[in-house]
Amino acid sequence: MKNSIFLLSGILFLGLTSCKTKSKTASTSTSTSTTNTSSAQGTVTPTSDPTVYKGVTDQSCAVEVSFGSPGSGIDGAAFDKVTALIKSKNLKSTSKNIGREGETRICLPLSELKENEKKDFIEQLKKIAKDGQYVSVSIR
Repeated sequence: MKNSIFLLSGILFLGLTSCKTKSKTASTSTSTSTTNTSSAQGTVTPTSDPTVYKGVTDQSCAVEVSFGSPGSGIDGAAFDKVTALIKSKNLKSTSKNIGREGETRICLPLSELKENEKKDFIEQLKKIAKDGQYVSVSIR
C-alpha cells in the first residue's frame, strides 16, 4: 500500500513539474519570435506598410504577391483583381501553391515595364493588398 502511494505521488509530482516546464518554454518561445522571415536566397523584412515587404523569396522576381489563408481559403476577390491586372498589362508571371487552402505566391519579373510603369503597377498591387485579407506584396 505504501509503495503504491509513493509511486502515485511520484508520478503526480513529475507530471506537474513537466507541465510547468512546458508552459515556461511556450511563453518564452512566443515572446522571442521575430517578424523577419528568412528564405534560402535572403531575408524578407517588413516596411512601414504592413502589407509590403522588402525582399522576395525568388530572386528572379521583381515583385511577389502572396495570398495567405486564415483557415478558410484565400481572398478570392483580391486574387481575381491581381490576375486581371496582370492580364491587362500582358505581363509574364509564375505562380506557386504554398499551402493546402489555396495559398499562392505570384512571381512577377516586370521586365516588360519601364521604370515609371513599374512604380505605377506596384502601387496598384499595394492598393489591392491593402484592401484584401492576408494579401502581401514583396519587392526586390
